[in-house]
Amino acid sequence: MSNIFADNILKGKVAFVTGGGTGITGGVARAFAEHGAKIAITSRKEENLVAKKQFIEENGGECFVVVADVRDFEAVQNAITKTVEHYGKIDIVVNGAAGNFLCAANELSPNGFGTVVDIDTKGTFNVCRAAFEELKKSQGQILNISATLHYLATPMQIHVSAAKAGVDAITRNLSVEWGRHGIRVNGIAPGPIEDTEGMKRLLPEP
Repeated sequence: MSNIFADNILKGKVAFVTGGGTGITGGVARAFAEHGAKIAITSRKEENLVAKKQFIEENGGECFVVVADVRDFEAVQNAITKTVEHYGKIDIVVNGAAGNFLCAANELSPNGFGTVVDIDTKGTFNVCRAAFEELKKSQGQILNISATLHYLATPMQIHVSAAKAGVDAITRNLSVEWGRHGIRVNGIAPGPIEDTEGMKRLLPEP
């Protein structure tokens, strides 16, 4: 068996992916495109988005790029609006924009803690909230990228542990509140993944 998924299983779907230029959600964007979805990717760094767009299109997919910082709700709203103007709808939202670095709790600045929470937790809410009306129309789905760090205790990771615990709470609450609109909300918690920005930050080269 060469492929566990039906060919073009996502054909006709539009997926809006944050952090879609690199890392885990860069891979998600690529995989969705391979299975027929039209992709919109957003990130703070245009150069990462352009490279991913080129890769997807060179491999036969469709990819729309819009720069936005998920911490800025108005910027997120603008990205959602531009995606709908381009594709006509949104069926799937993948929240993968994230920040992380190694730091002991007693050395972590309030700004450093707040920045990671703002990107991961506040950013996830901002995107979900901004996409709500479009997802209600399409009876779409949300996939939030969490982590396993907060299940027990991970040294040097208090900031991202708190942030991802917040992402899990958002996922559970929205699944209850928005299910009646036909919107499915799920989360996944990947462990370490080789060659991602997160691993480069957590396991720097000697």
